[in-house]
Amino acid sequence: MKNKTYKLTTVASLAALAGASQANAVIISNTNGFTVGNNNTNTVDWDIDGAGGPELSVIPYYDTSDSSYNAVDLVGFNNAFGIVGALVSTSTGEPLTPAMSNLGYSAQVTSGLAFQTGNFFSLVDDGAIGLPIGFTAGESGFIGFTFNPSGTVLYGWAEVILTEGGTAGNVEVVQWAYEDSGASITTPVPEPASTALGLGALALGAAGLRRTRARKVAA
Repeated sequence: MKNKTYKLTTVASLAALAGASQANAVIISNTNGFTVGNNNTNTVDWDIDGAGGPELSVIPYYDTSDSSYNAVDLVGFNNAFGIVGALVSTSTGEPLTPAMSNLGYSAQVTSGLAFQTGNFFSLVDDGAIGLPIGFTAGESGFIGFTFNPSGTVLYGWAEVILTEGGTAGNVEVVQWAYEDSGASITTPVPEPASTALGLGALALGAAGLRRTRARKVAA
């Protein structure tokens, strides 16, 4: 999981080819991830830009009715924080509830997306993925977010793994990044598997060629 290689691309990083207006744009990344859930029941205040105040909190929900932790939620959005997602219906007659979406690899996070705000997002509930859209248990997903820490609307992404099982399930925030100029940013692009396969085939071919030559010399 931790050995994956990513290529990061952003609209701003390519802008220098077209002009100097965004020449100083920088992608700020953080790989100090954390996990909340069955094995870590401490609330994490998520300070995305490291400026001293959390944009949101990731909390284990404690159910007093049975004295157990049975969910992990996002709460307390600050600095106009919002997550790409949709409003979904949980049951007939109930208000629509915001749910975050998995953007996947190579997706652009930009102002044209639908960002959901609020004070409560359910991630895992009773050991299973709840409202999040497009996530597969135990696999990396990528959410898009926006926030405004100091007068400029910024866009970013976070790699999130939702794991089912136990009383609550686990939520792991692996890493995140944002673009500090207000430009769009793109979720990671994994190194193509075909490259590794191709190199492996070349190595096997070279080894076979050496063995063939050795047999000819021996003859």
